[in-house]
Amino acid sequence: MKYLAGICIFLLFSAHSYAQKQQSDTWSNVPKAQDDRFTNPKSAIYAGPNGWWNYGEVRAEGTATSTLQYSFKGGLTTNSGIFNLNESGKLQILSLDFGTETPAPGNYIVANKANPTEKKVFVSLTDVANKVIKSWSTEGGSGVVVVTTSGDFIYFKARNLLLNPSSVYNKDEHKQTIKLGFEGAFKP
Repeated sequence: MKYLAGICIFLLFSAHSYAQKQQSDTWSNVPKAQDDRFTNPKSAIYAGPNGWWNYGEVRAEGTATSTLQYSFKGGLTTNSGIFNLNESGKLQILSLDFGTETPAPGNYIVANKANPTEKKVFVSLTDVANKVIKSWSTEGGSGVVVVTTSGDFIYFKARNLLLNPSSVYNKDEHKQTIKLGFEGAFKP
């Protein structure tokens, strides 16, 4: 009987673990609809990959304490080949430099300098709120940025990138490494 109970407990935890792994890791911004009008690229009102149409989301938290957090949605634009995501009225910006205005689909390793042929991307998060510059970048950091295409859209996704403090003004809790995730799509 103990053997049967042990098997049941094992199966219960295995099923729970399997169900957790099957959850989608997508931060969707797609409006609710009864059909695929917003998710079908052939639809006249397609909302872009996961609903991000020149828009995206950033989530970041400190690795040492739980008080340092960033979370914002905002416009995704490009300027001289650098993709920038920021929320109107906030003084925070995520920058992605692939070394080109049209990165090819694939996995890009975060690095201290962009290089499109080696699939390396430079990522930084800057916060200038309260008249103090705080920034983090992938210099010495780690992680992968995934670039895919959907129709005319370039879709960016990353999870658990480690960015190190990169400004001399980073003080106190801002001197810690942050774990950053983002998602968004840009239509050139």
